Amino acid sequence: MTLSILPLLEFKTPKHARRALKYTGAANPQLSLDGFYLNERLQLKHKIGAGTYGLIYLVEDLMTGQKFAAKMVLTDTPNRVDGSSVEENKKRIKTRLFDYFNSKQRVNTNELSLHYIRNEGLQSPFLREIALHLRVHQHPNVITIHKVISLDNVAIAIIMDYYEQGDLFDNIVENRIFMYPPYYQDKQTLMKNAMLQLIDAIKFCTSQGIYHCDLKPENIMVRYQKSYTRTNKSIIDYNEIQLVLIDFGLAMDSDIICCNARRGSSFYMAPERITNYATSDFIRSRLDLDQYKSIMCDNPSSAKYFPTLAGDIWSLGVLFLNITSAKNPWPSASIERINGNNVFQSYLNDEKVLSSIFAISNNFNCLLVQIFKLNPNDRISLEDLAYEIGRCNFFNSSSVCQLPSPVDSEGDDDDMIQPEI
Repeated sequence: MTLSILPLLEFKTPKHARRALKYTGAANPQLSLDGFYLNERLQLKHKIGAGTYGLIYLVEDLMTGQKFAAKMVLTDTPNRVDGSSVEENKKRIKTRLFDYFNSKQRVNTNELSLHYIRNEGLQSPFLREIALHLRVHQHPNVITIHKVISLDNVAIAIIMDYYEQGDLFDNIVENRIFMYPPYYQDKQTLMKNAMLQLIDAIKFCTSQGIYHCDLKPENIMVRYQKSYTRTNKSIIDYNEIQLVLIDFGLAMDSDIICCNARRGSSFYMAPERITNYATSDFIRSRLDLDQYKSIMCDNPSSAKYFPTLAGDIWSLGVLFLNITSAKNPWPSASIERINGNNVFQSYLNDEKVLSSIFAISNNFNCLLVQIFKLNPNDRISLEDLAYEIGRCNFFNSSSVCQLPSPVDSEGDDDDMIQPEI
């Protein structure tokens, strides 16, 4: 399917507002798109992000002054890019987009039908992400798509809400909004507000048959009101803080996923996405794999299929530790030692290890244990997770639960939260 056969919406602008779309500024050795126009109204202001598959620019509607975020993706971008070619692909995107805008006196743009993309876009590789996103973007914890603009079939621009305060990573690490809120905002209530919003977002996506598969702080935008004082007892309060999911590039509409699929980002990926459970002696000694489907049922080493939602629930657990501690528990939930870090291996032998590494309560540790189960089928449900978060005291150690006796470990207690691209 090509853009040329998609239903288009006419974009008409009053004559007095029309202008040449070509940038007429000075030399541009950095291939910046600042000053170019997406159409007669939307001007690219400056880059606010860049990923493996596209550029994100702040754009301004020159008629209303409203600001948006525009994610621009090439129509011929490869489906997967391995680690060695990430930077090469980023450079390719940047060059192609600059050459496109710079060569045009007037860019030929068309606004695509969101309704058509939502229903038919799954058949197109570069529209699939948008099609899945559009199924859930009406939820207050999922970023809204306002327009999708075709740029001469060279690229598409996804016009979304702009969040000036940036992503969750910056707000945890740089702004420290959860560690040092003002005295009139309760620290734990603020954390619970954020966590319950994330659970709500995943619950809604799941109800629509969508699984994000790449939950991490960089894929969550934040709007936080530091001056806000609560006047109600409800934990979720969008006037205090609002979190929204972005980037559905790895999202799926299948409720099962093949093990060892490596779909996601390493810090936040569940172990069944990393290790082939069917061929691991360690896993087979701990789990009954007969409960999971296999393509070749008569082959005991055939890859198993696990619930996709269980991977998102695992990622939520890591995110909750990010929010409460500004740290990651491990670089990878692999049963093999990774770069000298054996915290996950220590955790498999002693479920109390997280409370000894992080300044968290036994109560919160018990909840994390229910999330970080090796067996995906044993992980806590979203409904139970929301209930437990609502009543959990993250930092009070007075609540004790029964866990196995501790064993010696070499856990690194300085694994600060790290960015993942």
